[in-house]
Amino acid sequence: MTDPRPAWSRDSAMLRIDHGFEDLEEVSEEWAFAGADGFGVRVAVIDSGIDADHLDLIGAVDREGAVMFGVDASGEVVRTDGPHVDVFGHGTACAGIIHSLAPGAELTSVRVLGEGLTGKAAAFLAGLNWAIDEGFDVINLSLGTGLRDWALAFYEACDRAYFSGSFIVTAANNIQRASFPSLFGTVASVACNLSKDPRRYHWNPDPPTEFLAPGIDIDVIWKDGGHSTGTGNSYAAPHISGLAAQILSKHPELRPFQLKSVLCSLAVNVRDADAGIEVPGRLSRMMTGMIPQAGNRGTVMGRPVAQ
Repeated sequence: MTDPRPAWSRDSAMLRIDHGFEDLEEVSEEWAFAGADGFGVRVAVIDSGIDADHLDLIGAVDREGAVMFGVDASGEVVRTDGPHVDVFGHGTACAGIIHSLAPGAELTSVRVLGEGLTGKAAAFLAGLNWAIDEGFDVINLSLGTGLRDWALAFYEACDRAYFSGSFIVTAANNIQRASFPSLFGTVASVACNLSKDPRRYHWNPDPPTEFLAPGIDIDVIWKDGGHSTGTGNSYAAPHISGLAAQILSKHPELRPFQLKSVLCSLAVNVRDADAGIEVPGRLSRMMTGMIPQAGNRGTVMGRPVAQ
């Protein structure tokens, strides 16, 4: 006999979710972070590569698990497994921020960008789908595409990640122009605030950018063992990725929507709301006039866009 119920119907059942708190008012920094360093959490950094030999990243990068995606002359996506270098420095910078906040997390490079910090949307999507298939706990996307023809494919990928338990963190565009997947509700979209404290982030009451984290004149590590100063939403996103990895190492049972709620409840402007001392800012524009630190690899205007 054919089941007359609509698809996905289920019988009602009692369900107790063991996530360690009865309501968000019980969530505190101690509950979320105390004793946690990211251990056991796998983070995919989809970018220009990671300099696994950088002294600040020794032991944190899964060299053999690295993978590259590109597009050949015929338009076909090509995948290459194994160790690779960072061809620009941007991926190393993002990895360094994540590692500074969650030093116990394992970082994996998914290279989809080339030497000019540009790439093809097809390679970007392939890298994202690979990371979702591999079940990474956190996926950092400090890049995006403005091509609307690709919006649906990225939307479907982000939905798949959301339902399978991968937490995607994306950088908002540096200019007032739509880019994907940072506009989707299943990801945590991040722009810059004005803080210099790497743990001081805000919840943004004016979405689609949901979080605001440090990203202006940030000291970052760079390829070939170097260091730099960078500004851009690219560097705000990995702050949230690092904090998410730290929380997940202590509370691996959290689903993406729960993790986003926890991050919201711990944002400084939410916690300090009763004191009336903080007003969240919003910064999603390109910054100019940065002065590189002596001996670095140059100032970076973060957030590449795949074409």
